[in-house]
Amino acid sequence: MKEKRAVLPGEEVAVVEEFIPGEGTYEENGKILSALFGELELDLDEKIASVVAKNPPVTLKIGDAVFAEVTDVRNSMAICEIIAVEGEERNVTGDTSATIHISKVSSAYTQEVGRELRPSDVVRAKVLQVKPSVQLSTVGPHLGVVLALCKRCRAPLKKKNKALYCATCDRTENRKTSDDYGEVKF
Repeated sequence: MKEKRAVLPGEEVAVVEEFIPGEGTYEENGKILSALFGELELDLDEKIASVVAKNPPVTLKIGDAVFAEVTDVRNSMAICEIIAVEGEERNVTGDTSATIHISKVSSAYTQEVGRELRPSDVVRAKVLQVKPSVQLSTVGPHLGVVLALCKRCRAPLKKKNKALYCATCDRTENRKTSDDYGEVKF
């Protein structure tokens, strides 16, 4: 049986003689206090006091689809800054720096990362690893560049056949694009 009610951070929710501190709580001087704003759950059978957040922070998990901006390109990797988790409205908490290894750029052979991804490109990628560092992959048709700017004039590139085209410079550039390039709204 569970008892529930809303609580604020720092609010006393139980005492250690009666309950064990659970998720979202901490113990101080024999009292169990709420660590966050949320709903208190007192499990009367297991004797555990826990608090479930009303608006939990967005943390990265393996398998998440994220949007990231490429900040630097090296021989064997692209360095990115994660902008958002797809489908979430809140900003990501924790480490937002990530890398895409050359082997995780495309299912086809990638000779140079710089031919597929460029600084300032926005990519949709899948989280492969969270600790000790965030590793991403753009392998798959729905993953890859979703927004790119012309290398010369910085105008947004439009998809034309299998390449990206700059109408301002009349130039064509190649990228590892997602199947919905140019349709993603931020």
